[in-house]
Amino acid sequence: MKKITLLLLLLVGSFGVAQTISHSNSMDLGDTNVACNIGTITSGENSYFRFFQLNSFSITGDYSITSVQFGVQSLTIPTLPGGFPVTVKISSTANTNFPIGYPTGYTELTQITTNIQTTDVGTLVSIPISATIPAGSNLLVEVGYLAQETGSGNRIFLSANDLGQTAVTYLAAPGCGITSPTSMTTVGFPDAHLVLSVTGEVLGLNDSLLQQVSVYPNPSKEKVTVSLPNSISVVKSTLTDISGKQMAISLDVNNSFSVSEYAAGIYILNLETTEGVLNKRIVKE
Repeated sequence: MKKITLLLLLLVGSFGVAQTISHSNSMDLGDTNVACNIGTITSGENSYFRFFQLNSFSITGDYSITSVQFGVQSLTIPTLPGGFPVTVKISSTANTNFPIGYPTGYTELTQITTNIQTTDVGTLVSIPISATIPAGSNLLVEVGYLAQETGSGNRIFLSANDLGQTAVTYLAAPGCGITSPTSMTTVGFPDAHLVLSVTGEVLGLNDSLLQQVSVYPNPSKEKVTVSLPNSISVVKSTLTDISGKQMAISLDVNNSFSVSEYAAGIYILNLETTEGVLNKRIVKE
């Protein structure tokens, strides 16, 4: 499943400058997170918020989000064989002072619910999600879940660490009287820094150049050539197969490379160029 997700993410990002943003100083998973529970063994309703002023990440164009990553600290699901449902929501706003005034002035663009499995514990889960934050706007990411049936024993903790953060983690938990997003410091847990990042593409003027890049012949049995505008050069190139295995490749003086030694199938050619990063789908016959 995770390897297929990797391929899907590569397919999504065909043009634009790929950029991952985070307020976590480290994406190392920790066990400092807290949540509102029903009793001691069952999760109540909890929502965690990360607010991003995009210009502080030098993002001034449209930001096309492709995935959100967060860690899973612990999970018990005795009555949820299909997994624990966690929802990611993406909102856009012109506001700069979250959470003052929230939810007024915030537009939810999309949400997706994913069932978290026990195999995800101790890992950084990447959730494919598609939304575009318009240039000049800011981004709010909410990751949360609803309360479970009392006494069910279904309980989840998303991962946090105490390794520092560049902006505040906020929590809303109505069952514990936290009815609006409140900083973790205010609720008494200053070391609970939610581990979360967002991956997307910054769309701008160089996109028109990147869209001129092509590969041929495709499909191919022997050799593939990358056609580039004169103003673009390739810094690094890799090929990824459907299993997620990545292989470094070298372009010759004609910007060509051989695929004869690879098995028939679908591959993703990743090109890091002087104008940004793009991916191309290649079929080996």
